[in-house]
Amino acid sequence: MAAAMIGGAFLSATVQTLLDKLASPEFVDYIKKTKLNEPLLMKLRTTLQYLQGVMDDAEEKQINNRIVKQWLDDLKDAVFDAEDLLNQISYDSLRCKMENTQVGKKANPVWKWNIFSSPFKNLNGEINSQMKIMCERLQNFAQHKDILGLQTKSARVSHRPHSSSVGNESVMVGRKNEKETIMNMLLSQKDTTSNNIGVVAILGMGGLGKTTLAQLLYNDEKVQQHFDMKAWACVSEDFDTMRVTKSLLESITSKTWESTNLDFLRVELKKISREKRFLFVLDDMWNDNYNDWEDLVSPFIDGKPGSRVIVTTRQQKVAEVAHTFPIQKLEPLSNEECWSLLSKHALGSDEFRHSKNTTLEEIGRKIAKKCGGLPIAAKTLGGLLRSK
Repeated sequence: MAAAMIGGAFLSATVQTLLDKLASPEFVDYIKKTKLNEPLLMKLRTTLQYLQGVMDDAEEKQINNRIVKQWLDDLKDAVFDAEDLLNQISYDSLRCKMENTQVGKKANPVWKWNIFSSPFKNLNGEINSQMKIMCERLQNFAQHKDILGLQTKSARVSHRPHSSSVGNESVMVGRKNEKETIMNMLLSQKDTTSNNIGVVAILGMGGLGKTTLAQLLYNDEKVQQHFDMKAWACVSEDFDTMRVTKSLLESITSKTWESTNLDFLRVELKKISREKRFLFVLDDMWNDNYNDWEDLVSPFIDGKPGSRVIVTTRQQKVAEVAHTFPIQKLEPLSNEECWSLLSKHALGSDEFRHSKNTTLEEIGRKIAKKCGGLPIAAKTLGGLLRSK
């Protein structure tokens, strides 16, 4: 039973890592610039999401059902092959980028590599063929869902909940340098724009801990003492100026605002923030329209000098539109940091991490490595191990 649990956690981590990679801006950008089959990659992503939805049920049923266990074992092999394929694409993307960078330094542009010509052309054709085979292989597993009686677990496919300013600092791992850098920006007396607002953009793919880092900064004692006023709003993909404005007002005043008059709400926010040194957090921003951004922040541009806004986003263009300070791009955690974070969530401490059981530690480290440097994956798997 323990082996089945570890195997399931291992598979869950790999699938989540693949989905995050498929959704990452760098990966998507490379696909669009090459002749790789984008619809095939989207089909691969959809199939993995579908399989992820039934994985919890399969992990539970495999204990008493040998056929389900064989299905999971075979699926594991297919998923690991898919991981190898995506790693190859990532490697080719990096190689292409490095070769273009090196050639760009040369005086003669004739030697510049073209990703649409040989050897990339032949390589892309081979990868497209492998993707087609991989999609068909994974879809075959998906077609057996009903035959095996597997049910979709809603927790797997639920949308990301709106964030709040409350976080748990005790389970935070890493990001000390990033926190110090951003803290210096928040407390700096340097004016970065013609108005009084300085904007710090935290950029990174989903699951890297952007929101957690913003929570850590928001609740820091130095920040509490430095700013007259603080407010938090989760923006999300469904951009709505009225909802965000109302969220900021409710965060500041700790009361509900029922009005649906946007002009009234904006005027109230302008009154409250005027001549106050504030810190506002706009979490999970997706809209990169400059006019929408200007419209959103216009009510609080008369804040006291030194006022700051933190924007967290997965989108490079959003960060470019919003920032006044240098963009802070988060990188994946190290394997050691993932291992530490997984341990904390598995047992509520580093006890698992420092266990004298070398076999348990070896398995745990392998799982942590599969997290791909994503804190959300380490947290999720730690919780899975804790609950089982």
